[in-house]
Amino acid sequence: MDNELFDIIIIGGGPAGMFAQYYAGLRELKTALIEATPRFGGQVSALYPEKKILDLPTFINITGRDLIDKLAKQSQLVDSKSFFNSQVTDLQKKDDLFEIEINHHAYLRSKSVVVATGSGSFSPRRVSVPGSDNAEQGGRLRYLLPDFKNCREKSFAVVGGGNTAVDYANELIDHGKKVSLIHRRENFRALESSVSKLENSELVSFYLPKRIASLDQQSDGISIELEDLKDQNIEKIKVDQLIGGYGFTASSAIIDAWSLSAKKYRYRFATDSKQMSSVPGLFVIGDASAYPGKADLIATGFGEAPTAINSAVEYFDPDRGGPQHSTSLDPKKVFTDD
Repeated sequence: MDNELFDIIIIGGGPAGMFAQYYAGLRELKTALIEATPRFGGQVSALYPEKKILDLPTFINITGRDLIDKLAKQSQLVDSKSFFNSQVTDLQKKDDLFEIEINHHAYLRSKSVVVATGSGSFSPRRVSVPGSDNAEQGGRLRYLLPDFKNCREKSFAVVGGGNTAVDYANELIDHGKKVSLIHRRENFRALESSVSKLENSELVSFYLPKRIASLDQQSDGISIELEDLKDQNIEKIKVDQLIGGYGFTASSAIIDAWSLSAKKYRYRFATDSKQMSSVPGLFVIGDASAYPGKADLIATGFGEAPTAINSAVEYFDPDRGGPQHSTSLDPKKVFTDD
């Protein structure tokens, strides 16, 4: 491993990194993808595998899990290496080559690097009220949707008023579950069409503007004490399970510890029109990249991936030419599996 030299190393196996790996294969580049977790998917697999993704062209109501499965099959069509359970613990640039330290002991070298780590590691914003610790330990309070294939619960409460809570509630009603939606305000901060879907569903009960005062985990469900924020009246509802929908916080502590640093824009890597950072040869795509006017969507990351790969080729081999359209490539030469 120590002596192997790659054209491009991609750090991060989420949707943007996976598509970058595939596109690099189309350009017949010696490529490796490094992922810290045991599998592809990144934030999508970790946080919303059951959620339907609505902002991708041609894919109608595809779940996060299905999207990652399709991207994984696409990646298998090209000749590339993937390293899982591999945390990049340091990144340096020596003599115009990048040296990537993995799990503090293994090393890879590359002519260029594409960072596709997303916003970092994620942890949920927790529900902190009397009884929440017991409810979380007992499994009645959780922060991710259940696996619907094995889900026997019929009634849920979701707390929150942003995209996370509204998306969770919509996924639950899509699977025929009754939902009590709890929010401190009377208006939601989510995609308008998603809110309208909830408002038109007979499976949703709204508790607005209310806050959770306490939780009582019971053998057959969870009792939720709600305080009305207008008149301070108290009422109780009981459901099978409560889902915290306050969203997630991201940490970039591991990336910030790398020896190689680049300029930041709003806590993420600042990139130019070629997706290159302030370090020549270091490219950044997806949620790890930032520039004025950027829309943080999976579709945006997909568009940035070919730009970064083509720019990387221009960086380490300016005489090679490109970019190439996929229709001009010979599939028998590119694909390892027809």
